[in-house]
Parts: sequence; structure tokens; C-alpha cells
Amino acid sequence: MFFVRRLDGNPAHTRRNVFAPTNVTPGRRIRVVFKDGEVLAGLARGYRPDRAAFFVMPADPRSNNERCFVVAAATREIAWL
Repeated sequence: MFFVRRLDGNPAHTRRNVFAPTNVTPGRRIRVVFKDGEVLAGLARGYRPDRAAFFVMPADPRSNNERCFVVAAATREIAWL
């Protein structure tokens, strides 16, 4: 589940899974690969392998996504960066 800034998004934005040097959001860097192949890089504060779900804040601060609620069953791979 994605929590977004604007419902219409920003078609001019190029998606990047790169951490901004000025990003001061607390959490550990993580990369999530979903079963459909989508990749999300971001910061997670509550991830543990035994949990069914957790939140990720996207690495790209200009992303339309403010945060993502990740259901572990929908992922193919989760790795610390």
C-alpha cells in the first residue's frame, strides 16, 4: 500500500532508487523486490524477518510516495543495503 503526496502523481518525475545525501530520515537502508519485479529502496525502522508487514520510506525524497506499507508475502527479496 502506497501513501502518496498527490493522487495524480508527477509524470515528469524520473523514478530513482538512490538515497539523497541530505536524507536525514531515521531507519536502516533496505531494498525490497516485490513478486511483480518492482524494486523499492528506502529506509525501514521496523523490519524484522518474522513480521508480516513493515513500513518503508522511499530513498528518493522527490518521489510521489511518502511511505509504503510492505506486506512480506508480496515480496520476492528483502535485503539491507
